[in-house]
Amino acid sequence: MVRLYTGCRCASAARGSMIGLITLVLGIATTAFALQCHGRIASPGDSKWEVVEACGEPAHIEESIEVVPQLAYDVFRATFIQIPVYVNKSIWAYNFGPTRLIYFLTFRNNRLVKIETGGYGR
Repeated sequence: MVRLYTGCRCASAARGSMIGLITLVLGIATTAFALQCHGRIASPGDSKWEVVEACGEPAHIEESIEVVPQLAYDVFRATFIQIPVYVNKSIWAYNFGPTRLIYFLTFRNNRLVKIETGGYGR
């Protein structure tokens, strides 16, 4: 399925902000900017190898393939179109025990793109 570029996605951005706010208030999962482990920092942009080097092996790994729409210019139609791009996605879970939060690290194409926190570990 091909969709045309329609310009501003202001409504979806506002909706995403509202969902993020609700998630933050409920404490289900919140976004973190970095993960500190063993005196080292893992942050978005790091490779899987760099994260393992800083934090060790994760407690759980979930692998999947995600379809991400990519904006492209169709020279024959002289318009922008969205094409599906398949991206490797991994979610790693780190459980540092009952005194720290559980961290969920999302990787796309072997690069850390998002860090979220859950409840306290066990």
